[in-house]
Amino acid sequence: MKILLCALNAKFIHTNIAVRFITEYCRHRGINDIGFKEYTINNMEEDIIEDIYMQRPDVVSFSCYIWNITMIKRICSVIRSILPEAVIVLGGPEVSYNPRKVLADVSCDYVISGEGEQSSFDLYSSLENKTGLSYVRGISYKNESAEIISTAPALPVGLADLPFAYSDIDTIENKIFYYEASRGCPFRCQYCLSSIEKGVRFAPIEKVKKELQIFLSKGVRQVKFVDRTFNANNSFALEIMNYIIENDNKITNFHFEAAADLLTDSFLQVLKTARKGLFQLEIGVQSTNASTLMAVSRTGSFEKLSERVNRILSFDNTHVHLDLIAGLPLEDFKSFRKSFNDVYRLRPHQLQLGFLKILHGSGMEEMAGKYGIIYHDYPPYEVLSTDCLSYDDIISLRVCEEMTELYYNSSRFCFSLEYLCNHTESPFDMFMLLGKIKNENTNGNAAHNKNDAYRFMLMAAQRLGNIDMNLFKWIVKLDYILHERPKGTPDWMKDCINLLHTHQINDLLINDSHVHTLLGDSECENIKRDLDKFYIEEMPFNPYTGEKKNVRIVINYKNRDLLGHAQSFLMNV
Repeated sequence: MKILLCALNAKFIHTNIAVRFITEYCRHRGINDIGFKEYTINNMEEDIIEDIYMQRPDVVSFSCYIWNITMIKRICSVIRSILPEAVIVLGGPEVSYNPRKVLADVSCDYVISGEGEQSSFDLYSSLENKTGLSYVRGISYKNESAEIISTAPALPVGLADLPFAYSDIDTIENKIFYYEASRGCPFRCQYCLSSIEKGVRFAPIEKVKKELQIFLSKGVRQVKFVDRTFNANNSFALEIMNYIIENDNKITNFHFEAAADLLTDSFLQVLKTARKGLFQLEIGVQSTNASTLMAVSRTGSFEKLSERVNRILSFDNTHVHLDLIAGLPLEDFKSFRKSFNDVYRLRPHQLQLGFLKILHGSGMEEMAGKYGIIYHDYPPYEVLSTDCLSYDDIISLRVCEEMTELYYNSSRFCFSLEYLCNHTESPFDMFMLLGKIKNENTNGNAAHNKNDAYRFMLMAAQRLGNIDMNLFKWIVKLDYILHERPKGTPDWMKDCINLLHTHQINDLLINDSHVHTLLGDSECENIKRDLDKFYIEEMPFNPYTGEKKNVRIVINYKNRDLLGHAQSFLMNV
């Protein structure tokens, strides 16, 4: 019996750890003719269907999430027609909590609920050996009378029994490797499916170290822990972090999702010793409204979170990503504006503004009526309005989300945003103004190019009317050249032309002793070969102090900070 597991990832850069775990788990227990294929939701459906068909599987299993379930439903319908004898199995969070509805709506034979490794193995074995389904836990199916049968819930899988997921590591290039050292979450946030699980289970620490060493020895770019709360057990987290620091290959980056409440002094002390760029931390804030957090069973104080985040940022070695959720209970437009401003003023490296999703099986699904939450009845089930937020409010917040992504999370406008923010009532109002300018100049939905974003920034400053536009143009230009060497002169930059010609810039880079001192011997050795990796800009003010005197800024595009800014040095003219 040939078994094929299929993953439809959101992006090409992603890998799917679920299908890998199930494949390896089954292989280690004697099922040999099993494999997996990864596609993306950006692939043509017909290409995916054709690829599955050409492999002639007896069993086709799909890993289902909110971002791919609609596409999977259509693919299953076609697979049923062209491979009528094939058994179709669905698993994953999008089908685990409503299997009866899935079996009624989708052309599939079985739904696996919860953790899939043992249930998949038992189901595949029973299908192959025709032993019946009485002992298979965690599945739902239709019997011969079309009655839907659900077996006893699956038992938690021992993490010590899970094999390393990436036996194909040598074939994977330029992708994110997802890794799991624990399952479960100590918190009960009602918008999250992790709140359903009871307790947290951890893999044996020696197993974790052994598997992390594989990533380190292979020099992969990024390992992203999918643990819901990486620091749920402080000593376990510290042992992992210390091992990574001690075995750092100077290449691999590790991403953790951490709870601010549980960030201990010992955790921060270890973090402080890490190489710049070794770790990324994602911390959920969600709201700074205490009543809202209480309504969704989320604990913690924003004051404590702020203190911890500020300490981490002061280390200047760890990328910090903070999350907000719009549409939570008891949070109106004014309250969310405050939450946004509170979090923005911490200046994280990324600020993710998401919208509440009413996930099947979550506590919020049961609470939606209580708080007047109206949401899409199709994936990703995002909020449309609440008893505190109108749909007009949601539309406005989407403008803020778009501008935050474009201007803040791109990290290309740090100096410009800081200056502009100091001349607007609040960060939130600044992004709303930028969104208004953008919509006025692109008919709302029209695509825009990179230079348009700079133009909109200048137009917003002009609209404010309390800004030194000549100075601001130079600040915007500074943001521009800190990311890329100018190859032309966009219209918005024509009022601040570099006073140095190309031959003068090159001459200074090659011959000026001061420039060489700033760059250092190692960079200067190959400067002639890498002239396009360096640049000198003459500016009428010091961009770091605001002092009005001519300075030259030397930019080295070969070295960049956590935000992607090129290394820069100032020299007096």
